[in-house]
Amino acid sequence: MGLEFLVRVRRASLWAVVVVALWSATYLGLGTGLAVLLGGVWSLVNLLLLERLVVALTGPDRGRETGIRRLGFAALKMVALFAAGGLLLSKVSPIGALAGFLIPIAVIVLKAATLLLLGSKTWTRMVRATPRAAGIALALGLVLWAAVSLVGRVTAQASHPGAVAETTAAHSATAPHQGAAEEEGPQKFANVITVLARAFPEAEWAHFLHRYEVVLFSLFVGFLICLVAALASRRPQLVPSGLQNLVETLVEALNDFIVGILGPRYGPRYVPFLGTLFVYILAMNLFGLIPFMDSPTSNLNVTVGLALVVFVYAQYIGLRELGLVGYVDHLAGNPRTAMSWALVPLMLPIHVMGELAKPISLSCRLFGNIFGEDMLLVAFVSLGITTLSFLHLPIGLPLQLPFLFLALLTSTLQALVFTVLSTIYFLLMLPHEEHGHEEAAHAH
Repeated sequence: MGLEFLVRVRRASLWAVVVVALWSATYLGLGTGLAVLLGGVWSLVNLLLLERLVVALTGPDRGRETGIRRLGFAALKMVALFAAGGLLLSKVSPIGALAGFLIPIAVIVLKAATLLLLGSKTWTRMVRATPRAAGIALALGLVLWAAVSLVGRVTAQASHPGAVAETTAAHSATAPHQGAAEEEGPQKFANVITVLARAFPEAEWAHFLHRYEVVLFSLFVGFLICLVAALASRRPQLVPSGLQNLVETLVEALNDFIVGILGPRYGPRYVPFLGTLFVYILAMNLFGLIPFMDSPTSNLNVTVGLALVVFVYAQYIGLRELGLVGYVDHLAGNPRTAMSWALVPLMLPIHVMGELAKPISLSCRLFGNIFGEDMLLVAFVSLGITTLSFLHLPIGLPLQLPFLFLALLTSTLQALVFTVLSTIYFLLMLPHEEHGHEEAAHAH
C-alpha cells in the first residue's frame, strides 16, 4: 500500500459519495444529500492534499527550492481547505457533511482490510473448501443485510415521519383530486428530475423541469451523441483506434445494412437520416437503464414525434421521386388495366389509411415495448422487496437482474425494428421499376 493505494481508492470513494448523496437526497431531503456530497468532496480533496504533502516531504526534491515551494503551496491549500470546511459546516447540515467526510475514510479502511484479509494464509485455508466458502459468503451477506437494515432504521427516524404525515394530510385536504390523479396508473422509477421536483415542491423551476422532463432527457441524449461524435472525429487517424474505431465500425455497419435494403443508388442518400435515427432511438432506449435516468421513448409523445418525422419524410420522398402524378398513382395502386382502374375507388382509401396507420404502428410499438420494460423492472424490484418484507429489510432479492440483460437486447431490437420499418417505408416510396432494373443487372 502507500500513495498508489490512495490513487486506487479515490475513484471508488467518489462513486460511493455520489451514491450515498443521491440516496440521502431522495429519502432525507435535498439539503442532506448536498451536505453529504460536499462533505465527501471535501474529504477527497483533503486526501489529495495530504498525498501532495507527503510527496513534498519525502520526494527527491524535499531539500531543494522546488520541493520547498511545493510544500508551501500544499500547506497553503490545506489552510484554505480547512477554512472552506468551517464555512461548509456553518452553511449545510453538519451531520450530513460529517457522513460524507467519513465515506472516503471508510472506503480506505475497508479496502485495506480486504487486501490484508485476501492476501493472508488464513483466508486461503478458509475458502479452500467449497462448503466453507459458501458459508462465509452467506455470513457476509447476512452481515450486509443487518448493516443495511440498521441504516434503514436510522433513515426512518431521521426523516421526521410526523412532519411528513402532517404535510401529506394538509396537501390531501387542499388538493384531494390532484393527489388522487398523481397516484393513478403505474409509476416508474424516480429519476433525477423527479427527485428535484419532490425536494422543491413549491419552486417554479422544479415544476418547469418536471413538466418538460421528457424533452430535457431527449435533448440530453442528443447532446451526448453529438459529444461522442465530436470526440471520435476530433483527431481522425488513417488507422482508427479506440473511440474512432468504434464509431466508424457502427457507421459502416449501418451504411451496409441500409444500402442493402434501398440499393446502391438511393441507399447512401438516406443513410445519414436512418443511421442517426437508429443511434438516437437506441441511446434513448438504453438511457433509462442508468440509475436516476429515464428512457424518453417510454413516453408516447416522443415516439409519436419520431414516427411523424418518418411519415412526413417518406411522403416528401414520394413526392420528390415520383412527382405529384406518380405519387397519386402510387396511392391508387399503380392501375394499368381496366380491372385495376375499376378498383381505384377501393384501393385509394385503403392505401391512404395504410399510410396513416404507419406512424401509429411505429409509435405504439416502440412506446409499448420500452414502457413495458420499465414496468417489468419495477414489478420485479417490488417483488424482490416484498419477498423479504418479513425481515423488515430496506433491500430485497435482485429478481430484476436477468431482465436488465433482457432489456439490453430488446432495446436494441426495438431500435432496429423502428429503423428497418422506416427504411422499408422509404423503399416503398421509391420508383419500383428502377429497383427492378438494378436487381436484374446484379443478377446478370
